[in-house]
Amino acid sequence: MLVADGDPSRDDDFSAVNRATYDRISRQYADRQERQKPADGRWFPVLEDEFLASVTAHGLIADLGCGPGLDGSRFIRAGFRAVGMDLSASMLAIAARSLGGSVAQADLRALPIRSSSLDGIWCCAALLHIPEDDTSGVLHGFRRALKPDGTLALVTALGDGHRLEPVPYAPGERRWFAYRHADRLGQQLRETGFRVRVDDVVASNREWITFLVEAV
Repeated sequence: MLVADGDPSRDDDFSAVNRATYDRISRQYADRQERQKPADGRWFPVLEDEFLASVTAHGLIADLGCGPGLDGSRFIRAGFRAVGMDLSASMLAIAARSLGGSVAQADLRALPIRSSSLDGIWCCAALLHIPEDDTSGVLHGFRRALKPDGTLALVTALGDGHRLEPVPYAPGERRWFAYRHADRLGQQLRETGFRVRVDDVVASNREWITFLVEAV
């Protein structure tokens, strides 16, 4: 199977805060995602169409930072195989129902995935919980897990700095976010061994950097 050596419980102050927060708000988060999702369920339809068109038919996709598993469940319905990974056990318990139990607890900085096992990685709004200093290590982990010519779709928050922010729908709860710039992230992707095919900025509740890249 996919699983290799890795440490899903690696903790720093920020990751401990985020994991505990998502464990507490998982049901609220999932309900809110269900209520607010677009009519076709896709927050980034252009990126998703190009991503799925790039992945081998019936290929294996890892939905990293899967939350309640909405994206991965669409990939399965489209004929792909999908595994969901998240740091929050409570999120994974929800995701397991829509992903047929194909879930694993994981930290993006220590993925429990064998080298060259994946046809695609979908990482939407998860890198924003990783410090800038860990970016290159995370991208190397993505590159290692992908097969040659595998595809990565990456979505993260545009901006400066890092900070704890209140959860608007859960009074008293906070999450830690790290913001990035597209030019720097694009450079890091290229240095890691990816060819950038698409990069864009999409505005919704935040400004999102979106990348579609190929392992070379």
